Amino acid sequence: MDLIIGNLKIPIEKDGIDEYLNAASKKLGTGKENISIVRIVSKSLDISSQEQFYYKISLVVSTDASFNNRQDFPVHTEQINAKGKAVKIKDKPIIVGFGPAGMFAALELIDYGIKPLIFERGKKIEERSTDIQRFIKEGKIDPESNIQFGEGGAGSYSDGKLFSRRNNNTSYVNRVLKTFIKFGAPEETGYISKPHLGTDVLCKIVRNMRIHILERGGEICYGSKMTDILISDGKATGIIINGEKEYLSSDIYIALGHSARDTFEMMHKKGVAIEQKPISVGVRIEHPVETINLMRYGDKYCNYPGLGAAAYSLNYTNKKIKRGVYTFCMCPGGEVINASSGQGMLVVNGMSYSQRSSAFSNAALAVTCHTDDYKSSDPLAGIKFQKEIETKAFNAGGPGWKAPAQNLMDFLGEKSFGSLNNNSYRMGTVYADMKEIFPEFVVKELLAAFTKWKEEYPLFISDHAILIGAETRTSSPVRIKRNDKFESVNIKNLYPIGEGSGYTGGITSSAADAVKAVEIQVMQE
Repeated sequence: MDLIIGNLKIPIEKDGIDEYLNAASKKLGTGKENISIVRIVSKSLDISSQEQFYYKISLVVSTDASFNNRQDFPVHTEQINAKGKAVKIKDKPIIVGFGPAGMFAALELIDYGIKPLIFERGKKIEERSTDIQRFIKEGKIDPESNIQFGEGGAGSYSDGKLFSRRNNNTSYVNRVLKTFIKFGAPEETGYISKPHLGTDVLCKIVRNMRIHILERGGEICYGSKMTDILISDGKATGIIINGEKEYLSSDIYIALGHSARDTFEMMHKKGVAIEQKPISVGVRIEHPVETINLMRYGDKYCNYPGLGAAAYSLNYTNKKIKRGVYTFCMCPGGEVINASSGQGMLVVNGMSYSQRSSAFSNAALAVTCHTDDYKSSDPLAGIKFQKEIETKAFNAGGPGWKAPAQNLMDFLGEKSFGSLNNNSYRMGTVYADMKEIFPEFVVKELLAAFTKWKEEYPLFISDHAILIGAETRTSSPVRIKRNDKFESVNIKNLYPIGEGSGYTGGITSSAADAVKAVEIQVMQE
């Protein structure tokens, strides 16, 4: 009999399978020789007391058939998500975009025996990585091959967080995590509370997924941007690639990223229903990794081996105007990167590798923006709002792609500018007054948040911190309106999925969105 045993607290100094068996046998009231561990269900770090850190563990354990389950522990049964027989469809489905949503849509279709045709405006992950490194070294940006565009999507060059598991513990999310493991993610991805892969591991997984799709009959066309949609009598019948070639299909999955501004504009002109969506904008805040470790782990554990670089999550809400400030995409032991996708507009993001071994830790510090902040009813007004900030950031940094930066205490007016703190941004930083880059309401809320956090987190609000801008691509500024069957509300055969659709945010939720969308469409065939 397999039972689920939860809420086991293991001192981090004793972490290991033997201690898990001891704790489980004690809870079951039997000798550890009578049980065995089937698998770990969940594992999270509890740092609520800086005197003693624990891992909270849940296990599936196998007991002898004669075990008397007097405490009524839940019995574990393995769920089997078996696909039905291969589905025959009228046309080969088209997928536009090969980020998390596009890749998982393709994988799901392949599982049903359906061979999709995929179009990606950027390059393969290997070539894309070369272009990104060239941009960092030489400052020459390729508008179709950068942090935002290319195989794997923007998430391939981030921290590789798969955090939806705890906030949205659905069968779809679990399927996504299992798929990542299948293609090269560590086994612990399936049970730790905040799975993190890192750019190096993600790039390998993306390559493995591509090979799998191609080996099973999928087609992938790189350097292939959708420049038009063929629409007749309220139905999408196909797309035009690179202004030249026509491809027809009655199932078109639009798996754009949040930065496909030209494609959003084209779709709007074609009459596809699009609406404004709130976003968040702000800065990257960075500290030495030792500062954040001390803030989060305290004196006892700040240098404890195995814990790794510490993470944090901070929030502030102005309840009167319903506007929040929050940390986002936190990258322990990471670096701040140039995430721009076009000349003259500067965007930063955070990235880390699997080991999280950088000397710095950074996070986006974002202020929520309401759609009325855009000062326009145009569905694309949020894009214009982003561009204005990005242009100011670029101009402040100069033509060589240096990023505008300001030490936090200087921003707060508590210390006049001396020299900028050392930081991880490899293209160089230049002093700028960050108040000149952002709208007044953004600056005002940042100052309010810093004031609140100063007493609570004195190491965070300190000389150690530097602000680097601008962070504007936290999510899609538009929503491609769809119904509960994932189909555009006014153009049939068009299925907006993933982050660019405006309904998801991040790798895991975008992938799960795609899986669900394909499943619904296939079941209707």
